[in-house]
Amino acid sequence: MKIIERTIILSCAAIFLFIVSKAVYNGVQSNRALIKPQSSNYYQIIDKDFNKTVDVPFTNINSYKGNADYIYMSIDQESPSFDNKIVQYNRKTQKYTTIFNSKFKMPSVQGVELNDTWLLWVDTDEHGGYLNPYFMDLKTREIQPLTKENEENVTNDFPILIGDYAAWIQKDRKDEKAQVMLKNLKTDETISIYDLNSYTNRNMNLSAKDGKILFTDEKGYFGYLYLYDIKSKEIKEFKSSYEFIGSARLLSDQQWVYLTFDAPTKSSTGEGKLIFYDASTNHTQEVVSEVLIVNTLYTDFNNQVFFSYNNDEYCRKLFHVKNNSLVEIEKFETPYIYGFSAENNIYIINQDLSDEKRKLIIQSELPN
Repeated sequence: MKIIERTIILSCAAIFLFIVSKAVYNGVQSNRALIKPQSSNYYQIIDKDFNKTVDVPFTNINSYKGNADYIYMSIDQESPSFDNKIVQYNRKTQKYTTIFNSKFKMPSVQGVELNDTWLLWVDTDEHGGYLNPYFMDLKTREIQPLTKENEENVTNDFPILIGDYAAWIQKDRKDEKAQVMLKNLKTDETISIYDLNSYTNRNMNLSAKDGKILFTDEKGYFGYLYLYDIKSKEIKEFKSSYEFIGSARLLSDQQWVYLTFDAPTKSSTGEGKLIFYDASTNHTQEVVSEVLIVNTLYTDFNNQVFFSYNNDEYCRKLFHVKNNSLVEIEKFETPYIYGFSAENNIYIINQDLSDEKRKLIIQSELPN
């Protein structure tokens, strides 16, 4: 079952994704205990921009995105399993409103995406048998299903937002073939933009920025990256020097990062890498090598890259682009992070301190 935050192990048989919801994106995080805490006020929301701290009766907050006025999040409030609601938290009043209740008896709501116009999330059960994505117009607050609900023959992976569009990977359960789908949320038009040659845990992610969608594929013993332009409907292909690649993240329409992996049939060698690529100069940079486990891989609205690996506090790095290369600028020192969001000019950190309440920290400046 795919969760937005995740831990990736580069191993002999597979890339193992550990569920974050009670145990870990959107984005590539560490494990949490599967035992549900019993406190009725287990979380604190700390908004440093407004200098406000408030206790909230949520056992868990798994997925979240924010803007200047609101934080939208999936939460566990008296759920028999995992997150069972989508709520809107008002940063000015510190009040929250329920937007959506899961339709499953044993729910696991997650996959929150947000931009200026739309809110997107996924409703599923604790086993991830069906993934039902929904979207809401922030102005009218009308909620609609993105795809047909509880489809028997199709698996819809976690969608992303890009302007007035949502993109996701859809797989046919019978023939195992997958394609990248694109839906205009205003007109309801849905098209397939690419048929994938392979579909694995490595390439189930999409990334979007400035009207472009980035995804990966594998064919003929090489990995490929594809950049789709929504406006022109053109797609560009970029061949990688590595065969097993994935988890690509756009920094700009010409620059991105991605991960390389061991061959699925090999024993784990710890030879995974973080790669930076500049399409304008055809420059490939091996940024980090000897990667066995990826704890987190995020990019933010300032085109910075946050990378944590090998379950080592000393292997937590922050990079930015300088002279067409990715350069380390400092270590990211905030401790005990198991979740992170950096979109719409808002940073949100989900922090787990074993002897304290869990904290959701909101701020517009990069924390130290």
